[in-house]
Amino acid sequence: MRFWILGLAASVGCAAHGMGGTAVEGEPDAGLEPMDAGDGEPCNGLDDDGDGRVDEGCSCEPGQEQPCFRGDPALAGVGACRMGTQRCASDFEFGTWDRCFLSGEPSEEVCDGVDNDCDGETDEGCECADGERRACYSGTAGTEGVGMCRSGIERCVAGAWSGCEDERVDAEETCDGFEDEDCDGRIDEGCACPLGAERSCYGGWVGTLDVGACRAGVQRCAADGWGACEGAITPADEVCSGGVDEDCDGLVDCADPDCDARCCVPWGESVPVVPPEGEIVFLVDRSGSMLWDASGGTSRWQALLDAMGTVLPLLDDLQLGMMTFPHLDGTDERYNCAVASSPDVPLMFGAGPTIEARLLASTPRAGDTPTPAAFDTVQSYLSTHPSSRPRFVVLATDGLPEPNCGATVDATVAAISRLRGAGIDTFVLGIVGPDSSGSTAGIPALQDGLNRMADAGGRARPGAIRYYEAVDAPALTTAMESIIAAAADCQFELASDPPRGAGSVEVLQDGVVVPSSGWTLTGRTLRFRGAYCDAIQLGAVRAIDVRDGC
Repeated sequence: MRFWILGLAASVGCAAHGMGGTAVEGEPDAGLEPMDAGDGEPCNGLDDDGDGRVDEGCSCEPGQEQPCFRGDPALAGVGACRMGTQRCASDFEFGTWDRCFLSGEPSEEVCDGVDNDCDGETDEGCECADGERRACYSGTAGTEGVGMCRSGIERCVAGAWSGCEDERVDAEETCDGFEDEDCDGRIDEGCACPLGAERSCYGGWVGTLDVGACRAGVQRCAADGWGACEGAITPADEVCSGGVDEDCDGLVDCADPDCDARCCVPWGESVPVVPPEGEIVFLVDRSGSMLWDASGGTSRWQALLDAMGTVLPLLDDLQLGMMTFPHLDGTDERYNCAVASSPDVPLMFGAGPTIEARLLASTPRAGDTPTPAAFDTVQSYLSTHPSSRPRFVVLATDGLPEPNCGATVDATVAAISRLRGAGIDTFVLGIVGPDSSGSTAGIPALQDGLNRMADAGGRARPGAIRYYEAVDAPALTTAMESIIAAAADCQFELASDPPRGAGSVEVLQDGVVVPSSGWTLTGRTLRFRGAYCDAIQLGAVRAIDVRDGC
């Protein structure tokens, strides 16, 4: 994959520069009094009007989060109908609620220990939970575990017990010298024998003699027939330590499934939400307006440097490169529209430190914003460096293309469309804020232009603000992490095999457990599906964890 970040800033004299609300980190503001959006939909995180949307038309603070639920409000938070998360996207000077992600839905009850139909009852009508097992025995009372008699296993299938399997019950005694068939603790009682004769004897389960600790004993003939079997070692419960196979099943200690509960060591991995492979080239705008203030008192350029310092280490396993524009020529660069013919940092592994060093040396001056020409250089470079990996461009901008450079929104959209035609999608990251005089008059035009670029790139977000918007370093970091996550293909590789296999783990997105229907784990390959894949590709998931807590 190739992944370009094109950072763009309008220069001094640009007609419009963007501004948006400050991203706010913190807890969802669930304690607010419900308000009315004006169309009958209360602002309470629920789909009260049943149209599949939550709090549409409700205003909010950009960056705010709240719990939400898509579906019948009466089911919210009951059983599988867990609450999801909804984020506030900026919409000019106000914010509007985006889609509700990871909200649970009711389904048919399937006897799995979960309230699937969200009616407040779990596994109603079920004798048991699917996959549950229990010991069973149908022989004569008092014979279980004596002689040949042993319990079996009963499994729960479709909410009902399937019947006892693999049990061994008491039967008529036969004179074979080895088995206590009637499970009364004696072998061949009542059978005739020569007085004083001896023979080997064994009363354990079939197939366990001479396995593990199990050994035959000796039986002697007395006046009343064969006596007790002396010295035999028959199967016992596995101790799960000491290196002895006490239950004589060929499995020792923690290798024996009987020891799972006692031997299990909690295990877990945090999976980076980044593309599994690819080539990422950051194309960074260093025009003059990038030195204007961002929210928080630092410049937009410094906010970008801070965000890159956080994100680059996440991409160590990918090929990275970078190009800045306008071209750094050593002058004061006033009205500079020049674009280099090749990247500052070519594609290579381990390029993160080199990219950071180049950015530190490329402080913006007074250049303009030749955005279409920069995209043309990207396409030319990629066409001469073919790759079978997925490719992306990410355009990060604090303004519109500069007409002084012959650069317009239409020309930029056309360049982005040409890239997409070559199989390269474009993400758009907008660093919005007032111009150097504090004026916000150009914001509507800026946001409209960024939305058009995002649409052309094929990676637009849902909602009124379709690009990734940021106003300071924390918001930039969040937006860039979301973009990287959105470039992932819903498939991730674990670093190690789950010790007890896929059936024993649980998977979480942003701390919320994903039901087994939302993922598959084959070997070390974890793949999400349905709404849980959609959430990743929309940039709404920032953390994935896989764990076995025993």
